[in-house]
Parts: sequence; C-alpha cells; structure tokens
Amino acid sequence: MNFAGLLGLIAAVGISAFAIMDSAKNPKIFADPHGIALVIGGTITVALMSFNFKSLWSALKIVTRKYFGRERAINYNETIERIVSLSEAYRKEAKSIQGMMKPSDHPFLKDGVNFLVDYGFNYEELDEIMHNAVRGKKKRDGDEIKVWQTISRFPPAFGLLGATLGMISLLQTLGEPGAQDRIGPAMATALVATFYGLLTANLILIPIAEKLSSVSQADLTLREIIKEGVLLIHEKKHPMFIREYLKSFLPPQQRQEGEAGTLKKVA
Repeated sequence: MNFAGLLGLIAAVGISAFAIMDSAKNPKIFADPHGIALVIGGTITVALMSFNFKSLWSALKIVTRKYFGRERAINYNETIERIVSLSEAYRKEAKSIQGMMKPSDHPFLKDGVNFLVDYGFNYEELDEIMHNAVRGKKKRDGDEIKVWQTISRFPPAFGLLGATLGMISLLQTLGEPGAQDRIGPAMATALVATFYGLLTANLILIPIAEKLSSVSQADLTLREIIKEGVLLIHEKKHPMFIREYLKSFLPPQQRQEGEAGTLKKVA
C-alpha cells in the first residue's frame, strides 16, 4: 500500500471538511446536488468524449496500481552495483551472467541480458532495440499521464458554468418582491459548483497526474541506466568505468549514498 497516497487522500478530505464546517454558517448549503452533478457529471461526460474506453480504463488501472498500490522504492545504486557485478562476470564468461539473474531484478535488465547473451546482437542492434523499448515506455506513460492532465482541466470550467447558471437564475428574479433578501443565499449556492470544481481539480486530479509523472520519470531514469549499463557490458568496459559512468546519471547526494554503501560492502 502506498501510505503517502492514502495519507494525502485522507488529508484532502479532512481539509475540505474543515473548510466547509468552519467557513459556512450553514454547511448544508454545500450539499447542492445541482453543483455536484454538474461538476462530476460534466467531467465524466467530457472525459468520455475526449478518450475511448480503453484509454480511460487503462488510466484508472494505472492510478490504482501506482498511486494507491504498493509503491516499489527505486534504488539506483543497487541496480548500478548489479550491472557492475554482471560486467565482471561477462568479462570472464559471457553466458555465466544469465545464471546470476535474480527474480527481484528489474524486468528491463533481464531483457537486456537476454538480448546480450541469447540473441547475440551487435552494439548497434542492441542500442536500437533498448532505445526503442525506453522510448515506447516513455510514450505509454505520457499517454496515461495526459489523460489525467486533460481531465483535471474540466472541473473548474464546469464549476464556473454552474456559477454562471446560478447567477442567471438569480438575475431573473431581481424584479420580484423579496428578491433583495434572496441575493446572498442565491449567490452562495451559485458559487458551490465553483468550489467543487476547484476542489476536484486541485486536491484530486492534478496531484494524481503529478504523482504519475514523478513515478514515470524515476522509472525512465532507471531504464536509461540499465540500457547504458548493458551496452557497456557488451563492450566489456572496465567495471570501475561502468560504475562511475552510470553514477553520472544521479544527483550528487545519491552518488555519495552509493559510495558509502560500496565502502561498507568492501569493509
């Protein structure tokens, strides 16, 4: 379970409830079915018009798995050390590295080892295949993120539409007796739809899109490291060179953490 995502969802609900209970004299005004139906129903309707069922279902499954599912921590330095150990073995006996693979190894690393040993691709073929695999993963992730980024633009617009409809209804009754007393409550009701539109976009949909983007970027960085590592193994570069070259993908702090871990292993 991704406890950060679950905690964030609980916090969003809590903040919204507190804001409603603390700011409104009569919190029941927020239970406006018209505003809720317009924002939620309108967003769903436009999403169905913008994307096909397959894209929407895929985006929903991705959120369930990456946002609320178990989050797998990415350890770049551990992957780099695995590649270094594989390179040492490959320099001695090429086919021996297949027996070194573990179930916990990244699937892309397993594929790269198979390309390297089983199929015997040359450097250019191996580079092209792995580059296309990374590019394909980036495109798939981008398509899934685009769904949520697009949907997040709809709720505020429908919230504004709800406020506009409420104001139109209010202005139609200004000439009637007692209209002055109804202005305040009518305007408050009209703005409820705007509130729900902003709430849905900024506390639910935009954070989901940002979370998916960060997870995707971390995975793509790891895949780039694996791709370059497999190519360097193919060239039989020195393990020390491979380690330092792959660490160049990481920020200084992560490089230092990896160096500390390596020193502990040596000690």
